[in-house]
Amino acid sequence: MITRPRTGLLTLVFGAVVTAAIVAGVVPASGAATIASTSASGIQMLDADGGALQQPAPLSEWTGGATVENSLAQTGDVLKLNTTRTTGVTARAASDGAQATIDSGLFQLRDRVPIAFTGLRASCGTDGSTSVTFDTLTVDGKNVLNTSKLSAGYTVALPTSATWGSTRLIVGERTVDRGRAQVTALRIEAEAGWSEIWRVRLGVAVCAPAALASPALVSGVTVTAPSGAVLIPGAPHLDAEGSVSAQAVSGTAPASTASDVSVAHAADGSSAVSVGSFRQVPDTSSVGDYMWSALRVYGLRLSVDSDGSSRLTFADTGSAVFVNGIWINTGTDLYTGVDATGSPRVRVHLNERVAQSDGSVLITALRYEDLTGAYPAVSLGVVRWSPAAAGPTPTPEPTTTTAPPLPRRYAFAVDATGPSAIAPAFVAAPGETMTAHVASTGADATAVTDGFAGQIAVRGIETSSSDAAASVGVDDLVLYPGTAMEVSLRDVRLRVTAVGTTLTTGGGTVAGQTVPAGAVAAGTRFAVAGRTAVVTLNAQALDGQAQTAVALQVDDRRGLGALVRVGVVTADAPQNSSDPGSGSQPAPQPRPSDGSSPEQLTPGPIGKDDVRAVGGAAASTSTALAKTGAEVSAVPGLIIAGVLAAVGGGVLIVFTRRRRAGRG
Repeated sequence: MITRPRTGLLTLVFGAVVTAAIVAGVVPASGAATIASTSASGIQMLDADGGALQQPAPLSEWTGGATVENSLAQTGDVLKLNTTRTTGVTARAASDGAQATIDSGLFQLRDRVPIAFTGLRASCGTDGSTSVTFDTLTVDGKNVLNTSKLSAGYTVALPTSATWGSTRLIVGERTVDRGRAQVTALRIEAEAGWSEIWRVRLGVAVCAPAALASPALVSGVTVTAPSGAVLIPGAPHLDAEGSVSAQAVSGTAPASTASDVSVAHAADGSSAVSVGSFRQVPDTSSVGDYMWSALRVYGLRLSVDSDGSSRLTFADTGSAVFVNGIWINTGTDLYTGVDATGSPRVRVHLNERVAQSDGSVLITALRYEDLTGAYPAVSLGVVRWSPAAAGPTPTPEPTTTTAPPLPRRYAFAVDATGPSAIAPAFVAAPGETMTAHVASTGADATAVTDGFAGQIAVRGIETSSSDAAASVGVDDLVLYPGTAMEVSLRDVRLRVTAVGTTLTTGGGTVAGQTVPAGAVAAGTRFAVAGRTAVVTLNAQALDGQAQTAVALQVDDRRGLGALVRVGVVTADAPQNSSDPGSGSQPAPQPRPSDGSSPEQLTPGPIGKDDVRAVGGAAASTSTALAKTGAEVSAVPGLIIAGVLAAVGGGVLIVFTRRRRAGRG
């Protein structure tokens, strides 16, 4: 029997122990919650349910102090009948960046072909740069290393296993992890919930960006390498009222030079940029100036008024911008140059305007993109215009101002022409201030698909239009699954106001390329390898006051004859919608024909190799085929007449020969 004093003492001791345990548990938890500025790891593996078969190892994380580096001589197989081996694995994290390297690796998931590599290296820098390199990379003994695509990343599909399903190899993947840039050299991705080993990550480096000063109000020349490293950081530039000029501005790798560059910013919020000339000529031969990779610009001037309106002019429009081997037309806002096969390889944006999350608008006179990932990107004449800086505060009694009303806009979820035709669905007419068209009868009431064709699926739809804003929201979007054109995005949100247009997504993939979560710049385009198709995110067009904004657009009118738009805000009423404001039900969806009637022609699916299935028809009409002038009932008579004609001809030939023989 325990006495009361002794019981009280035990209670105090027990309480102290529990309290100490809680405190001990809390302190490490608080430390673990700290996000490392830079980190790197060699290998990580997850099972079918997402559980850890191999925690990231070796793992190096840096939050301060000396460089952290760890290594493993080798790693072995974690499951029977699955090969998961590496040698020479190191991970390094430091104040300026992180790096992961693997000397060699061999991976073969059960019932799938082997993946082998040597000299894997992934790195990132706090300046935003990322890099992935390999010495060799093979799948089933065949080389799949495409060095020209490593800067952007690409995907290799492995042969499908009858038992374990599909498996993909993602090379040079770039994503965002809690605000940090993450690069993964290799990701082996099998089917979740099915394959014994679902995911393998090899060579991961993560870097938080270094603290940056607020972006310049006005800058002249910016050149960025494919790796993300800044070669010319917006020179010259201004952060306040004034003007500055530079006789020459130069960069490196490859040579990028500009002359007579000046920038100015006035108290009323207006700005101006002029560039006498700019040259970026990677080819050092005597004809380098005329190669497709050369970019030459002459006599550029950008003027931005205090109200935010902008004008781009050139001293001589006939010889202003040389790119893709030709002088281009500067009267348009976008030029896309293609190679001999018709694949896009360069893009030039003129007088580009991109709304920012803080309400400002980033105006760029000329922005050049090399879609092959081989040469640096260029921005000439960048102005950050803000409504708040558009003029002095009125005195002595400032008047309250409100945002200008949005002109009449229609918002709808999806429309499509071509093999899978869909009329504009979930249309919100101007003046509808509530977020209409979200039925409470279930998820199917807010979904639009192309039926059994299975090429278009848009789910979780919201559309609205008011004097303040027009918007479209889509929870889940899948287009052309299993093809090179595949699009898979979640949480797509398009919003148009009188100030500007913004698009955000929850992330996903487009044509095999990763789209990180967050805001998407206007006119973000993806070329589909081997096709004429172009996928555009945040597509914007302005014809006077007739504005059209599209969250996602797939344009393959030169290939499949298809044009698919998801998340559309437009000034014009959708043509195929008899009642734009009703929006109570999505437009009737095409359904594959059962073949019972020869007069039914309906869209068919696109095959896994991007070729139309035999049973599908591209025609959108449902009427009978036109008559050709021949009656089916007359066919027997025609056959008999043909036989008689043939017999008669034969008899005539025999008779003629006998007469000739008799004469001889």
